[in-house]
Formats: sequence, structure tokens, C-alpha cells
Amino acid sequence: MESGSPFERPLGYVVLCRAENGGTNPAVYSPFTTEQLDEVANKDMTVPHGISRAAAAALPGLWYTLHLPSTLSDLIDTPARILKAAQQLKLDHHILLLPIDVFDARYVDGFFRGLHRTLVVCPDDLLEEARQRSKTMDFALPAMGYASLGDESLTAHWQAIHRHFVPDSEPLGNALTLTRRLDLAPVLLPHRRLARQMGWADDLAEPSLDNGADGLALRAVHGQILLATIARLESEQTSREVAEQRFESTLDEEARSLRFPLTLALPGVAVAYSRTAYSSELRSHSSPLSSEVEPNVWSVALHERSDSAVEDAAIEFAATHHAVATNGLGLMMPPVPRDAFVALAELERHFIGNENPASVRSLMARLDAAASSVWSEDVVELIKRASQLTVFSNFPLGLLTLPGDTSPLTARLPLTYRPLTPLIRTLQHETNTPSSVNLNGRVRVLIAECIPTSDPVGRLSRQGWKVAKETAQAAGDALKIDEVETLTPDALRHAVTEYRPDFLIISAHGSFRGNVAGLVIGDKLCLELGLGLGDTPPVVMLSACHVAPRGAGAVSVTDLLLREGVLAVLGTQVPVRVDRNAMLMVRFLANVVEELKHPGHFATLLDVWHHVQAGNAVNDILGASRSLQNWALKDSGSSIPVLTDFMMNRSKGRLRRGRIYEDTERVLAEIADEMGMGSKVRNWFRRPGYVPESMFYLFVGRPERIHLGHVVSRVESFRLRP
Repeated sequence: MESGSPFERPLGYVVLCRAENGGTNPAVYSPFTTEQLDEVANKDMTVPHGISRAAAAALPGLWYTLHLPSTLSDLIDTPARILKAAQQLKLDHHILLLPIDVFDARYVDGFFRGLHRTLVVCPDDLLEEARQRSKTMDFALPAMGYASLGDESLTAHWQAIHRHFVPDSEPLGNALTLTRRLDLAPVLLPHRRLARQMGWADDLAEPSLDNGADGLALRAVHGQILLATIARLESEQTSREVAEQRFESTLDEEARSLRFPLTLALPGVAVAYSRTAYSSELRSHSSPLSSEVEPNVWSVALHERSDSAVEDAAIEFAATHHAVATNGLGLMMPPVPRDAFVALAELERHFIGNENPASVRSLMARLDAAASSVWSEDVVELIKRASQLTVFSNFPLGLLTLPGDTSPLTARLPLTYRPLTPLIRTLQHETNTPSSVNLNGRVRVLIAECIPTSDPVGRLSRQGWKVAKETAQAAGDALKIDEVETLTPDALRHAVTEYRPDFLIISAHGSFRGNVAGLVIGDKLCLELGLGLGDTPPVVMLSACHVAPRGAGAVSVTDLLLREGVLAVLGTQVPVRVDRNAMLMVRFLANVVEELKHPGHFATLLDVWHHVQAGNAVNDILGASRSLQNWALKDSGSSIPVLTDFMMNRSKGRLRRGRIYEDTERVLAEIADEMGMGSKVRNWFRRPGYVPESMFYLFVGRPERIHLGHVVSRVESFRLRP
């Protein structure tokens, strides 16, 4: 591709709505931190997820732009190997959701830096003003009102975009029509867009769904298998004749090994959240969430429907937008049952005291039973095929055990969350696509110690950071760690500004009281840290107790950091022991360094975190009692300690992710048998037992966008034009 080619720049769109309360103050509006949307009177807010009716008016436009090309490569025939490679790159639709009051160069110039200014879509009563402003700001196509949106306008827009930007390129054709069933769009639209590129005419049109969606997910999975098969044959540069001979055998191999990015949407809010956020009068007028996924049909007036239909359309859009960006698949799941949030809240509260392993197992089993209705054959099949999982939900799906597994889902595959309350934030966060971060072979870490030395926990945490800094010294230039005492919020902000880290580790006490889960910095409870959009590090790791609880619907510092512009935040659902937490953080940093120095194992920060989190099962087990800790340090008979023998030799290739605790116990018991201690060690596994503490950490945001040095090679292989 020639330098300066239009193919190097993605397409950008704007969807306009009216501002709440009669107007928006341009001085304070931003897609991350708009305050007006939080201050809307309750009567203008949907229940229970929370999107203002004014913002909901953007939904028809958001859905329409999602059916347009995201990049100019969508307009031309693209090889299957590039379509498969795109699953690692996250090629989002760039859509600016904006009140018309602030639709001016001040905001548009920043968002559209590096993008083609393509099209503005808006409600009809805003059309005249939108056309004037978009013309002044040099958008390629005239603004379009909702009344004109449909299949004909969609075809016309694809053709107009092609004529305007790449008139000399051969168009692909294969017109895309609007997806009518929005509840099926997370799986249907990515598959239809793939079918358009691959020339699968039977799959391009939306199937007849009068009898439901039976077989739709399996059909989409088969499309992914075909894509992987053709991509592999293309990459191997086989001749057409040889490719035809090898097609069936390659198809069988890819069917067995297929993995693709998966997006799930799981609506629902905790009972306590609704009671806190909405008046009893407003709650009395709202309908309970259905126990099933309700059909939701496209309309230019979909924003005028009931609260539940509007919220479903917004959640379905977020999931579909993400699934399309990954060139993977998505699925809308039924709402989380009320009893599941109640069981989760009880589980999280149990940890506030001295957690009892037997009680934790019982409470986790109760949680699985309460949430069992979320699993369907399609969901289970797609998760088993997933390379990574993004969950739009307020509920920690990763704590549940997938049917057929014995360990929590978060041990099976890389998993990250996107919160759903307030729902307007979810839409803003999803459409305001950030750039990926490439660490380029080195990472700078700032440890902000917020616990004074007079506190025993503060002294223990400093011992852990001492080990981390020793790891950094051994890593050379790949890792630099600075440790600063920050006993006030101002000191924390000053340190972040001064050091500008890639990773910020905040070592602090967590505080979970009532409906608030924040950090104690010095002696002050903090929910919003005020790091500033220009200074926020891409990654924040909260080394603190219960800063991301989910059962009671608490407002958490973990989620609020996303509003400050942080790309990915690691938090804990429950209280954790400071020594175990320090060990986990050190292992995480050590694995990041190992990947930076010897690349090839992990592509993103999320991949590294999953490896560390799942692999920490052995430490959860052996750290449960003094007896197991002492045994782990004994000579296993191979002249090395039991733990070393397990990690370096015995466990390799024997730990199934969905059964990692079960398999870890089995391998450790084999070592114990050889030492003549099998019965004793197995008994220690049960009495006093252990808690899967590592499973109660979660990532929110976009850790999959933090690349560990391979992004350049992937981009090079993803050249859109030879």
C-alpha cells in the first residue's frame, strides 16, 4: 500500500441527539465525563440500566452506522487470511455520539484525527442544523435524518462512500441490508458481514426468523471454520488444485482447533442498585426484566419504546459493535436472575469476615444454581470455541462454572468486562474507540503506596514491592519500577504526572460500605481519583480489597476509572490477603517482562493476565494452610521442592483450564503419593480446604488493546492493499 493511501485511515461517523435539560454546557462536555447525563431527572431515565431518553434517541442512528463500512477495505475484496488476522486488531466502527449543541470543530477535530469524515446521522428535527454544520466541517456525505434510513439508503451510502474515497478500486458488491432482529444482531451481523466478503450469497441476506433462531449460532460457527480453513490455505500459498485436494482435511483440522473472539451481553442489575438509584415511584412503573431474550425489531422509532426495549437495543448495539470490530461473534444472553445477584452479594459479604473454605464452596455452588438459566446450548458451544471473552454485564460471569467444567469460567479463557450501568456510559465508552497501546519491548511501572508504614499491612505490602523491584533489576531495560509514597490524593496525582507510567499500581486499603467501593488514600475515601484525561496511565492495577464488588451494585472506583480515560483496570471483588496479592502482582510483572524479552507466547496484556490468574491455582491451594505451605517446600524426591517440581515438570500439558483446580490437586497428590504422604495431603486439600481467591480478580475495560510488542508485525500482515 502506498504511503498516504486512503486505505490507511478508518472511516468516522457522527450520531447526534439533543442535550438533556434543554442544553449542554460545551465547556464541560466530553464523551468520557459528561455530567449532564448523570443529572437527568429520574422521569427522563430508563430503568434499571439507566439511559436518558434524549441519548436513547441516538439508537436508530447508531444501529444504522454499524451497517456501514468501518474501513475502506470493507468496500473491496479482501483475502481470507487478512480477515482472520483482523480478529487480533479490533477494527472498530468509529462513531462519535454527541449532543448537537457541541457538534463543532472543537470536538470533531480531536475525535476525527486520523479518520475520514464520512457521514452524520440524526433525528429529523436536527437535520437542517446538522447538514449545515457537517458541510462546514467537510464531511464527505450530506447528513441524513432518520426518516430516510432503510435498505435503499444503506446501499446508496455504501456506493457513495466508494465513489468518494476509492473510485479507482473495484467494488465488492454484495449489498448488505439492515438487520431487523436486534436481539440476534450480535451473532447475525458479524456473520453477514463476513458472508459479504466471502461471497456466501445464502448467508448474506437475513434469514427468515419466524420460527426463532435455531441453528443460527452453529451456522455462524461454521462460517468461522470456513474462514480459518481458507485463510490457512491462503497463508500456505497452495495452488488452487492443491487447495481443493486438501480442503476437506484442513476443514476437519480447523473445526477441531477453531478459536475466535466472543462477545456476550448479560443484562441485569442488583436489587440494591435499583433501590439506591431510583425512587420507589419510578420502580413501581417499570416492568421486571424478562427471564428470556425478548425479540427486538429494528425501527427508526425504536427509541420511543418501553424502557426494557430501549435498554435491550442499547445493550445489543454495544455487543454487536464489539463483535463486528473483532470479526468474531456475539450473543445476547437472558437477564441475570435476581436470585443470582442475591447469592453473589452473600458470597462477597462472606469474605469480609474470616472466609471459611467449605462455606465459600457452598456459596459458589449456590451462585451456580441461581444463575443456571443463563446457560444455553448456543452459549456453551460458543464459549468452548472462544479465544477470548468480552462480557457486557454488571454480573461477574467468570465466577460461574461452565456446564461440564469444575473451575470458574475465568480460569478457562481470557475474560474482560464492560459495565452496563449507567447504560449511557457504556454506549459512550464503546463508540469512543481508543488507540491500542504498544509497549515496544519495555514497560514503566509506578507503585503508589497509599498505606502508611505505621500500618502492618503497609509494611507487608512494601516487602512485596521490594521483591517486585528486584525482579525489575534482573529485567534490565525491559522493566522499570518506581515506588512512591502517596498518602494523599494530591500526592498520587502529582506522582502520576511526574512519572507518566504505563502501569499504575495503587497499593491501598479498599473500603466497601453501603453502595460505595473506593480506595482509602491516607485517611481519605476516594471514588474518583481525578487523574486527568491527559495524564491517565493506560493500565491501573488496584492492589486493594473489594474495590470491584458486584453483588450489591455498588458504585466502584474500578468502574469509575474507565471514565477518567484508563484503558484497563484490574480490581478485586472481595478482601484479599496482602501477601498473596503481592505474590500475584509480582508474578504478573515477571510474566510481562518475560514476554517483552522473549516474545512469542502472549499477544496482549489480557493474555498474560489470564496465564497468571489461572496458573495461580496452585498457590491458592498450597497457601491455604501452614501444613501445605511447609510440604510445598519439601524435596519432592527430584532434588527440588514440591512447588518447583510441579511448575517446572509435573504440570506441563496436564492442566485443563476448565478443571484447573481439580487437575492441580491430582498432580500434587501424585507427587505426595511418591513421597508417601498422599492421604495426608489429600486430607489437607479438604480440611481446612482452600479458597480460589485468584478467581475473584477481574479486569474491566480493554486490556486486550495493550499489546506486548507484536502489534507492528500483525499490522504489517494486515496490509489492506498489496
